[in-house]
Amino acid sequence: MVILIVESWYPPDKASDAGKKWLEVTQKFPPDRKIEKRLMVAVESTEDGIHTIGAWDIKEGKEKEALLRMSNAMLMFTTIEGYRYSIKTYLSAVEAMGIIGLKAPEDVPEKAPEIY
Repeated sequence: MVILIVESWYPPDKASDAGKKWLEVTQKFPPDRKIEKRLMVAVESTEDGIHTIGAWDIKEGKEKEALLRMSNAMLMFTTIEGYRYSIKTYLSAVEAMGIIGLKAPEDVPEKAPEIY
């Protein structure tokens, strides 16, 4: 399983612009459960500005499609002055341990839990 993590940062005075853009982006790129399952999106305010983080569980075989889709969605935010973002891919702990020839402990879930 691949987890896609997207982080973004923007100035506090651009929060309204970012919120409006998020509504626009979600209209153009609505959730597609054939590709991904959103695990969470969270927002915090820091002394450096607004920081958001989101996580998506990518369906097997849909990694390239999900990355292209997320990249196109995030590019829409670049019209906001001071907006920065990163997109990262992670393996599950079970898969990562398998790469080095080890088995993850029994209490490590192989799949992300259903949240909706």
